Amino acid sequence: MMKIEPLNALELDLPVVSRASRLREMLAGTYRAQFANYLQVFAGTGVRLGLQAVYFFILANTLSLHDMGIFASTSATGIMIGCFSGFGFSSFAFRAAAGKRRALGGYLAVFYVSWLISLPLCLAASMPVFYLLFTTSLSLTAFCVIILVEAGTWRIVEMIHQVNNGLGRYATASLVISLGTALRTAGAINFMALGSHDIETWALIYVAFNLAAMVLAFVLYRPRIRLRWRTPLFVGRIRDALLFSIAYCAFISQNEIDKLVMLSLADQRTVGIYAIASRIIDFTSVPIRTFYVLYSRKLIREGRRPNRIGRSLSVETMIALISSIAFAVLLVVLSIWPNLLGHNVASATPLLGVVLAVPAFKNLLEYHSELFFAYQAMTIRAVLATLMVGLKAAALALLLVCFDGIGQWGVWLNAVYIGLYALSAAVVYRFIFRDEKQ
Repeated sequence: MMKIEPLNALELDLPVVSRASRLREMLAGTYRAQFANYLQVFAGTGVRLGLQAVYFFILANTLSLHDMGIFASTSATGIMIGCFSGFGFSSFAFRAAAGKRRALGGYLAVFYVSWLISLPLCLAASMPVFYLLFTTSLSLTAFCVIILVEAGTWRIVEMIHQVNNGLGRYATASLVISLGTALRTAGAINFMALGSHDIETWALIYVAFNLAAMVLAFVLYRPRIRLRWRTPLFVGRIRDALLFSIAYCAFISQNEIDKLVMLSLADQRTVGIYAIASRIIDFTSVPIRTFYVLYSRKLIREGRRPNRIGRSLSVETMIALISSIAFAVLLVVLSIWPNLLGHNVASATPLLGVVLAVPAFKNLLEYHSELFFAYQAMTIRAVLATLMVGLKAAALALLLVCFDGIGQWGVWLNAVYIGLYALSAAVVYRFIFRDEKQ
């Protein structure tokens, strides 16, 4: 019987590739793909950041600090109420785009119908806030059109942006949001060019340019998927969708409720300074929010595979480090050129100089919210976020009552955010640990 010798790779002059080298190549390819995706998303976010900066600095230095405080408070009201626009079905549309594309047409149809139903309800829900806080400083017409933008037109732009991200069409998603921001910036430039710089004029310009952004986003960039209305889908998912809306509203309120608290207890000028400082802090978090888009999609596609505590803590360390470095760079720049961003923005510099821990812990709270969303722990998220809104509002009200100067209560904002983070981390990691043991 003839014995067959095994072929020798050296005799055949074939390259010998070890398993380790193949693994390294595979991982390198994966990281290259992830980095390329990040750059695609960040490229659009970078354009958006530049446009947002131009928009914000023009507006902040064109409106008076008094009117800036009124606009920021009205916008905050619309953003919070707008969380219920579409009854929360935008979250299911994103999830379907990321993992169950066959269901996307049904969820999009449900979202559009829900958006039409919810819009007048959102306007009605905002009326008590108007009569409690805004009757002496803003007309009902101006208030309603600002609410219409935040709860209506911009929600369509954001939904189309999110769905394209879920589909992995990062370049298209970036174009959607960049186009909307560009039109907002064009509105601010037009406002600056006018002779009248009051908030009533700005409200009309604001709604006109945001309406144009919504129409263009819908016509040019919405997913070309056949819409299929399914009543069982609406009825079966409405509870979970509303839970998402409640949780999302509570999370958003953590950033927005403070403006209404301040409007109740402080003057409009102080609210304007606080709104400018908050917005500048938000600018430093843009690179991190780009990461959230990819990380949430990754967790959703992983399914119920546990998110290891070690990996999550590493992500938290990265977020805190990047946030702190970005904010430190900003403070150094403003200390050298205090009027670089305009005279009104310079008024917020004293507050920025004392809230050193706020950017990092604010971004970590947003990261925890992404974990809850990715792992579909919406009930826990809703309860926790609602509790944190109440705690933050009470703490801020106490600071405003006990301290007079911005520098005094501003320092204590660091303690407020650290406390909120500790509560959130305790809940999040108990949830993750329980999920790992199962």
